[in-house]
Amino acid sequence: MLKLLLATTILTFSAGTALAQTTSSPTAPPAKSETNKAAVSTPAPAEDKATPENTDFVFSEAPDDHVIGSDTAPITMIMYASVTCGHCSHWFQESWPVVKRELIDTDKMRFILRPLPTPPAMMSVTGFLMAECAPEGEYFNSIEYQMNQQEQIFEGAKNGTAQEEYAQVAEISGLNTDEEINACLSDPNNMAHIRVNGRRADAAEVKGVPSFFIGGQNYKGRQEGSAIVALIDGMYEKGQSTLPEGIEPDDWSSETALPDAHDH
Repeated sequence: MLKLLLATTILTFSAGTALAQTTSSPTAPPAKSETNKAAVSTPAPAEDKATPENTDFVFSEAPDDHVIGSDTAPITMIMYASVTCGHCSHWFQESWPVVKRELIDTDKMRFILRPLPTPPAMMSVTGFLMAECAPEGEYFNSIEYQMNQQEQIFEGAKNGTAQEEYAQVAEISGLNTDEEINACLSDPNNMAHIRVNGRRADAAEVKGVPSFFIGGQNYKGRQEGSAIVALIDGMYEKGQSTLPEGIEPDDWSSETALPDAHDH
């Protein structure tokens, strides 16, 4: 049954919109009260007239964002990522634990994750949708699991056992029955969230993932945890909320580039 539900969801997604990583036209999602959040895309309702030019919260925290960290932290980081991006997976495995321990748990930085799917579409969209349905405060657990198990999930897709892999993702996300999975994957509000983040990514001129914004500015420096910790520690000690000048650009060839495709 899960296999059928996943296939139906992807067919609906593919027929209704371009990949969110191509930054299609999302719909404005309802506000969320939890401290973590995310989603995907579906055909925009007629009343949705938002465009990249008038999208709100491009460089600041939005009511629908998935957030972790103290709401009094002086510095905020926004990360665009995909659960099917190899570099994103590596960052979450190697750098995320350091960033979380040294910066988020110490109330120095607030962290926002914005979903921006990359191919294969069915895997990325499904993964983000299931994370969106996780219980309040558990969104990041689902994302962490998918990032840590990315190779295993890909292997399952190659071997024809994707159903089993996504059944595990569903369980991590608190989806225990076919009915719960079906409701999650078919909820237009969940699909809408990724679309609005695709629009924000367009407005912010995001070209690839992972992509980071610190204090509302595009951060192009070294992405490993130790470098980010050193940067934020320095900003925190000096009372700065925006990036200091003179940061050397990192090698952007390490990014997963987003396809330049806006034709739907």
